[in-house]
Amino acid sequence: MKVFPRRRGAVLVNSALGVALLGAAALAYTVLDDGSGTTSAKAPVRTATVTKGTVLATVSGTGTLASPTDAAQDFTTGGRLTAVKVAVGDQVTKGQVLATVDTTAAQQQVDAAQAALNTASVNLTKARAGVTTTTVQQLPAKANGSSGSSGSSGGGTSGANGANGTGGTGGTGGTGSRGAGGSSASAPAADPSGQTAPSAQATVPAAPVAVPEPQTTTISTTKVDEAAVAQAEQQLATAQTNLSNAQTALAGTTLTASVDGTVASVAAKAGDTVGSTGGGSSTTGTKSTGSSATAPSGFIVLTNPTGMQVTANFSELDSLKLKKGEAATVTLNAQSDSKFNASVLSVSPLPVSGSGGGSAAVQYSATLQISGDTSKLRTGLSATVSVVTGEADNALSLPTSALSGTGSSRTATVVHQDGTTDRVTVEVGVEGDTTVQVLTGLNEGDKVELASTSGSNGFPNGSFPGASGGQGGRNGGGAGAGAGVAGIGGGAAAGGAGAARGGGR
Repeated sequence: MKVFPRRRGAVLVNSALGVALLGAAALAYTVLDDGSGTTSAKAPVRTATVTKGTVLATVSGTGTLASPTDAAQDFTTGGRLTAVKVAVGDQVTKGQVLATVDTTAAQQQVDAAQAALNTASVNLTKARAGVTTTTVQQLPAKANGSSGSSGSSGGGTSGANGANGTGGTGGTGGTGSRGAGGSSASAPAADPSGQTAPSAQATVPAAPVAVPEPQTTTISTTKVDEAAVAQAEQQLATAQTNLSNAQTALAGTTLTASVDGTVASVAAKAGDTVGSTGGGSSTTGTKSTGSSATAPSGFIVLTNPTGMQVTANFSELDSLKLKKGEAATVTLNAQSDSKFNASVLSVSPLPVSGSGGGSAAVQYSATLQISGDTSKLRTGLSATVSVVTGEADNALSLPTSALSGTGSSRTATVVHQDGTTDRVTVEVGVEGDTTVQVLTGLNEGDKVELASTSGSNGFPNGSFPGASGGQGGRNGGGAGAGAGVAGIGGGAAAGGAGAARGGGR
């Protein structure tokens, strides 16, 4: 069949329009079916497996390092510096002489106190000896009755001899009546011829009587004034105290190191005048206010990293979980790879000064002892502290996100191998930072469903809330677009048909 030129043109146009119609139909089907067809794949279920391990519960705080053996060294007796024996950076040992001041005034005080003590000691000795009074008293005279008895005895003997015809010598008569007895005993004896013989003692005079001298005795009386003794004792005690104070002041003119350490600062030089603390020669330990540490200040400051501690602030909730002896990890902020083990020494019962004011949260400070080698640490370094407040070893655990609810009793969805699920109650123990200890309700190896986050945006089913409505709108728009395309194709087809008919004519 012979094809005329006009008809050949119409055939080509109609063919092009047919291809356009098929493409429009395919586009419309794709837009209408997007997100609404039943053949879309279902998002997979995410699960977590119950395993055995260690569950750690921790709380964190920030603070600064401080050494309790940092010490400020000051004189107890001020004066003019005669020598400074150390410089910054020197290593010193406990008891080493650091500096001295002039001792003239202090020595004079010691000498005066010693003299006062000697005087007080002498006064006490005198007071205890008391006052002695001496008196002389006359003793009473002795009685002479024994001499008269002797005279009487002699007279009696003489009379007896006269009775025998022998004239006896009368005894020495005593004083008084006893002398008269002696005279009667010497009466002449009768002669045998009847004549009386004269007495030979009739002419002997009586002996004179001796008068004894009076006798005396000396009596000494000592009287002690108890009030004077008490006063002297008090004066002695005062003098001893004054001497002790003076000797301490003299010793305080020499400054010695109270601890081992490194000289961090020296505030004066020889010839300068320094004051005194009036107490001990050192102030030991770095003062902490909350999480900040203040180094000690004095004439000479010694630092020693031995026994380094860290004082950190914790939130009021976390501070309630802290207990003495809990283990911790200290990480230096300046060197994140420098970690040290530590333990809680104490938790302050008072809030940190300045916390809680206005909108600031209340915080409490805790002091922790750092263990291990602290020789390279310095007072004032900032650090982050992580304290283990709970630990469960060899315990069943799973991610916290696999459980629903709060408290010790929660729920979980167990996924079986055949795809079926069961809702179970789970008792939990230690709740860690990301995992939780399972006490009952689950077994090792159980798979528990996690919250669905299949979409890349983190929402269930991968769509934002309200996105389905938007999708419907987009589908409706696609349908309209398809219809428009179809209309355009239809119009084009009609035009092509008209052109074909015209060509036929």
